[in-house]
Amino acid sequence: MNKRGIALVLGLLMQAAAQAQDCEAFAHGDDRSMCAALQQKATRFCDDIVHQDKRQMCMAKVQPNSYACEAIKASGLRAECLQYVRKTQASAIYTYTSSKKP
Repeated sequence: MNKRGIALVLGLLMQAAAQAQDCEAFAHGDDRSMCAALQQKATRFCDDIVHQDKRQMCMAKVQPNSYACEAIKASGLRAECLQYVRKTQASAIYTYTSSKKP
């Protein structure tokens, strides 16, 4: 493995360790569960969230679709959820387009 490959692997490992430490900064609770769910991309962490609206927001963030947003009762949080899903879907669609000018 060349030096560039080793540096890349080490960089990825350091980034993963830094992200894991970010979740430890939260007290045990909804915020920590949300952080873990987003890092692991696993909805099972969303089940640990006590507040129903926040649990649905977590589900929508982990698997970006608006179905989970529809179950949110708080109108402000529902709008925030839908905006997040829309932004995530748009970034996934337009990430691979070229911006080359003729």
